[in-house]
Amino acid sequence: MIVRWIALLSVLLCSAGAPAQADMAKRVDAVKEFKKYFRKFKKVDQKVEAVRTLEGNECVPAAEELVKLFNHKMPEVVRASIDVLSGYKSEPTFRALIEELPEMKNQDRRAVLIDVLGRAGIKSASPVVCDIVVNQKLSHRGMKISSARTIGSLGGDTAADALAILIEDSDVTVRMAACDSVGQLDLDALGKTLVKKLEDPAWQVQLASVQALGKVREQSAVTPMIGMLRKGGRVVEACADSLFYITGIDLGTNADEWQKMWDRLSSIPGWRIPTDAELAKKAASRKRYDAIYGKTEKANSFSGIKTTSTRILFIIDISGSMEDLVVQKEQFDANYPNYQKLTIVKTELARTIDTLDGNTLFNIVAFASKTKPWKKFLVPANVVNRASAKNFVKKLKALGGKEAQGLAGAGLGGSANLSAGKTNTFAALMYPFGIDPEKKSQPKSGAASKNKLDTVFFLSDGRPSTGKIVDEREILRVVNETNREFRMTFHVIAIGEFQKGFLKHLAEANNGMFVDLGK
Repeated sequence: MIVRWIALLSVLLCSAGAPAQADMAKRVDAVKEFKKYFRKFKKVDQKVEAVRTLEGNECVPAAEELVKLFNHKMPEVVRASIDVLSGYKSEPTFRALIEELPEMKNQDRRAVLIDVLGRAGIKSASPVVCDIVVNQKLSHRGMKISSARTIGSLGGDTAADALAILIEDSDVTVRMAACDSVGQLDLDALGKTLVKKLEDPAWQVQLASVQALGKVREQSAVTPMIGMLRKGGRVVEACADSLFYITGIDLGTNADEWQKMWDRLSSIPGWRIPTDAELAKKAASRKRYDAIYGKTEKANSFSGIKTTSTRILFIIDISGSMEDLVVQKEQFDANYPNYQKLTIVKTELARTIDTLDGNTLFNIVAFASKTKPWKKFLVPANVVNRASAKNFVKKLKALGGKEAQGLAGAGLGGSANLSAGKTNTFAALMYPFGIDPEKKSQPKSGAASKNKLDTVFFLSDGRPSTGKIVDEREILRVVNETNREFRMTFHVIAIGEFQKGFLKHLAEANNGMFVDLGK
């Protein structure tokens, strides 16, 4: 390997001018220094910082050193090496690594490398990855998932052949990733395969196929998607979107209206779905939110956010700051008992609970430093459970608020328990996935397909202040990555005076709506 990159480096230097030679020499020197000192560092942050020194020093030896770190015992180092290598964009940098892919023995390393090639946009890797999928009987789950996603990013002449295999895989996440890539690449040849996936046993695959069909615009999907509208649930929202993108017509989630319209259009000789150009004009003037919900009463709602989902989790912040009063009182309903932030939230949640019908499954989790669930599972919104839930909400109090601060000021720190009132955003956001960060519990393979929850309403009034992870960017990264498999929608509501960009990004990255209730 060393001989190969020296030979390649010589060719590059000979063909380049003096400035390029000097720049390449600096990059190689940076790698030399990295190799010399990386092992000497003991702390995680030092090792991560050392890896980051290879940013902007793209060259073959740097890529090889970063690949070696894919199996490092410190996950932070692994993530840093993946991030840095994904930022490299030159095809020659990856040439030798791509050549090794078909025979690479370490399957974990091969899976990560394939993922990196997709992130880096290295087009020359696509034929190799597709050939591996088509001609090697893959058993490694990570290999299949990363291959499906990377093919979607890179495309290629044989992408359809590879995705046709992956879309029939026994693993739910592989099928989801394959459906996503078919839509991403707009592969008409697999349109009818996507239609078959509308009957997949996993709702996540059904959702992925519905969304992909809206991009592929497969006409034969219209009738089965109208049937899905009648079944209800969160997938209905995606069906409304995709039916619009296929037909150019807005009828929201009203299955009867869609059926009448489709029967009429199907009887017109020579009728065709709109061209892409015609659809683009319609889409430009379409208001998605109104189009989906404006024509149906079958929607649950919380803080102005509507959803057709019938499997909902409400996550409510009860940290100490929720005891504070809102600043902009004029923006809030005058019928609240008071203008305390938690009072407003409890009132709105109680109103929402009253509107849930018996077909809806729901649960509530309150959180501060720790999570406090009402139930351990989703329960039907019948008259008994609605009453119980409202009683749970009524008894919620802000932890570590003014009363606790008063006790602490009087020297009664133990009684105050101020630490209980901090904001453990990470633990609250991982709860829907069945993950307790403190116990390092991880969902088993296939857990996502067994999880019936599909929609989360998350309300908070502040920034993370305690927990396994408090850095907002890292919380977003972990939640987004975990949710690639679970496919939950995260609707996010913010209240209070603080920078709300983090919560807004959380909603946008997870197919949700963001509402700012005000300060």
